Amino acid sequence: MIRVLIVDDEPIAIDSMEYMIRKNMDDVEVVGKSRSGRDAIEKAYNTRPDVVLMDINMPGINGLEAMRQIKEANPVIRFIIVTAFDYFDYAVEAVALDAEEYLLKPVREAKLVETLRKVTGQVEQQREKLRKELEIKEKFEMIVPIMETGFINALCMFEDNAEELKNFSRLLGNESTGGYVMIIAFDDKDSRGGNNRIGAGVKGQALYNRYREALKSMSRCMVGPIMLNRLVVYVCSDFPEPSFEQRLAALKLAENLYDRVGSLHPEISIGIGRNYGRLDEAKKSYREALQALSMADSRPEATNILHFDDAVKGMEDNDALYEDQMVHLIFAKAAEGDSTGAVLAFERMFSGLCKNEPQDFDMIKNKTIALVVEFGKRWGNVIGNSCNALSALLQAEHMDVLHELCRRFIRDAVERIDSGKQRKISAIIEQADRYMEEHFDQDIALESVARAVNLSPYYFSRFYKDETGTNFIDRLTAIRMEKAKQYLARAEYTVKDVARMVGYADPNYFSKLFKKITNMTATEYKESCGR
Repeated sequence: MIRVLIVDDEPIAIDSMEYMIRKNMDDVEVVGKSRSGRDAIEKAYNTRPDVVLMDINMPGINGLEAMRQIKEANPVIRFIIVTAFDYFDYAVEAVALDAEEYLLKPVREAKLVETLRKVTGQVEQQREKLRKELEIKEKFEMIVPIMETGFINALCMFEDNAEELKNFSRLLGNESTGGYVMIIAFDDKDSRGGNNRIGAGVKGQALYNRYREALKSMSRCMVGPIMLNRLVVYVCSDFPEPSFEQRLAALKLAENLYDRVGSLHPEISIGIGRNYGRLDEAKKSYREALQALSMADSRPEATNILHFDDAVKGMEDNDALYEDQMVHLIFAKAAEGDSTGAVLAFERMFSGLCKNEPQDFDMIKNKTIALVVEFGKRWGNVIGNSCNALSALLQAEHMDVLHELCRRFIRDAVERIDSGKQRKISAIIEQADRYMEEHFDQDIALESVARAVNLSPYYFSRFYKDETGTNFIDRLTAIRMEKAKQYLARAEYTVKDVARMVGYADPNYFSKLFKKITNMTATEYKESCGR
């Protein structure tokens, strides 16, 4: 429905135009009638018409001045001038105010209807254009988080995918923008200093939209999804390179973010990487943010915000001791099968080796070669021959090549270690399950299963629960109950027989356990099978 306001100081003119509109145009509604310029301005503000039929010569504020003020409040409104004065100056000024038509009184019905149909058609076109623009904008707003997730996922991957980063950035309109990475970690620390990252991640997921909205309102950024307990953000920046002023701006953003939404989950740590002017250096900022976060997360404060440059200055004074600590951490993470942790420790070690000027390339090369050799000594049977990696390191002539070769070797080696570890774990679990399935009718104790897989009873108990999520005794009970169902379905076995056949000397205990597991007594189950 098109909304029309009629403005004329003559009541008969208003009534005449209203009659012609109602008679000929069902899709047009007269939402107001005014007899002065001042009243027209007020009614236009309150009724929000699409079209105004405006007389010019009125007492007080004339029609042209009323048009100016109405257009200031509503620029898209359309005007049709209706006047008894055929003055050239009026016509020129009306055109300057974007009037659609200039009609002379007395207005013929056919001419008024024709003009209104023309103008209402323009209004409909404008509405359709706006609807399509809003629809496109809405779809884009729905797609933006998906594209930002793609950008952040590409940023966090180890592979060299600078082109993929540029493609996502181009789609998001940030192609030529540099910036830095900020990582927000949601913590859930207990009294002993432990951190339940899964529980913290669940809480962080519930707050994700609040954090995203806050970050978007405070900066130009790309926000990734919650990954475990971390939120990775790429903040676009106009600074061309790392600087003290940029570092202060990044820290201020982190502080303002915590001031706005930190009360929702007080225990957070924030690591911030350096600002770089080129998008292909964003991965470097990501690794720096991870390093800063790891140091911030280790501090006792509930909320920690740490920039990489401050973290570097806070490193141990004894460089040799720090390097030994990082090497030890690399191998500890490798033994756990944690490729991300091992690579992160390497990044910290490598940054420490490169911080002195001038850089001793040969010394750093020897350190990386020694690292690869040690991997071969410890896990050569798992990771395979490391000769190719050593040969490539020996031929490297640039620091970036040295860094990338060693980082990639560590990542691949630890992934193989983890794969071998998982195969070994699966083999132990399978062996334990097979032993229980073969000896379920005997008096099986924890010690006997542990002995079968060559582990101590205490370690096996924890190992089995951690890897399967089920206690050893619960798994044994489940096996026995499944076997019991098979025996109960056979007519020749009594409940007492079945209890003995699945390893229970006491039939009453067996019956209670069977009902607890199946919600049926053994007798009821046997009867149901006989029907």
